[in-house]
Amino acid sequence: MNRVRVTVDDLRRAFETDVRRNWSDVAWARWLEAAAVLRGQSFRNVVLIKLQMPNASWVDARPGWQRRGRHVVRGASGIRIVAASAEVDRSAGPVQGHGVATVWDVSQTDGRPFGLAPVRPPHEVLASLQEVAIASGYSVERGPLPSRADGAETADRRRRIVVADDLDVPMAAVSLAHELAHLRMHKRFRGASCHGVMRLEATSAAYLVLTRLGCLPDQSSADLIARTTGVVSRTPPVRLIETLGGRVVAAANRLHDAVERHLPPPHLHPAKPTLLTDATAGLRSRTPGHPDPGSDRGPTP
Repeated sequence: MNRVRVTVDDLRRAFETDVRRNWSDVAWARWLEAAAVLRGQSFRNVVLIKLQMPNASWVDARPGWQRRGRHVVRGASGIRIVAASAEVDRSAGPVQGHGVATVWDVSQTDGRPFGLAPVRPPHEVLASLQEVAIASGYSVERGPLPSRADGAETADRRRRIVVADDLDVPMAAVSLAHELAHLRMHKRFRGASCHGVMRLEATSAAYLVLTRLGCLPDQSSADLIARTTGVVSRTPPVRLIETLGGRVVAAANRLHDAVERHLPPPHLHPAKPTLLTDATAGLRSRTPGHPDPGSDRGPTP
């Protein structure tokens, strides 16, 4: 793809072909994991980057790497993505406000040391998720669920989120992130049951956020994702997957930013996250304050 002139249409066809050929719960989890590390990229570009360089972990254009004190290794083959017209390659030119841009992965650069964001202990993430809920006007409690809800349940009239008390800390964090994703993505979530596309979106957003923070529970992606992708047919329209991916990535980015504001400064040498057995660590019930002005319960653009 990098040896010839590439157009936006070429990238669009490559994206569509890859989605049609590979759609599955495994592929969906793989794209979410890629979106977790490829921050700032659209879902379409995440798929394109993964297609061209499966192990990419952080990409940027030449000017971006230069600002970080690094340079692209001579002869490194660039990764083509779709970007706004202000960022496109001059040789490609903009097409309806968009064009082709070239980026390189950190593995294709040399220079100043570059480190990715450290992993976070699950109890810190759980506590920060609770702070996000409180800032949005909801208290968080541990206890038996009032219904057959899976992991957690939101009582919107009481402005309360109940997280099952039999969950360990990592799974409690996933369940709380799931509820917060619902509140930010689904305008009509109040009183509605968690099922169908809404469940797929909330589960996926929570999975992306916890993956980015490095504290996903010690269970396979199939356990967390496969049960929700069944709502999508085996051969879904590409437009549907692109829309779902775009909504999930945008919502997860907003939720992650909100969580990050409440996290303590990272340790210099973070340890690999482990499963904790104290289900109450870092989680306490508090009276909710004023809603977070950054909260968005409407549909993701």
